[in-house]
Amino acid sequence: MRLGSTADFEQESLPVDDVPDWFAAVSSQDPEQAPQFARAGCDRYAEHTGGGRPWELQDWLYRFDPDEDSRGWEWWDAAPVGPSRVHLWVDSWGESFFGCQDLLWAAYVAGAVRVDGPAVQKSAVWSAERNASH
Repeated sequence: MRLGSTADFEQESLPVDDVPDWFAAVSSQDPEQAPQFARAGCDRYAEHTGGGRPWELQDWLYRFDPDEDSRGWEWWDAAPVGPSRVHLWVDSWGESFFGCQDLLWAAYVAGAVRVDGPAVQKSAVWSAERNASH
């Protein structure tokens, strides 16, 4: 999130100092150096997307360029809703269909076993869920 608001997206490459080592490894030319959960997530991502290739780190980071039109979502929230379940909330600017391959990549390589959706919800659903958890 910090990268999106501070990076100079006119540069040829973006800084990776704040990117976790495991994420950089799985998003590199040498993913064997990544931990098992990230490598397994890479496989689940390919399965979910029908053979989608792994995201190269710089390509993925450039999706956070505020002027990038191909990213169809903006980060909103993440909320645990059970011992092994998390809802990721993003703003799709009211669009019922939006590109989210980059978001799926992050979820799977971070350890998601299964990703459902995206499903469009009103902000009131998010608000009710947040109020119920506090």
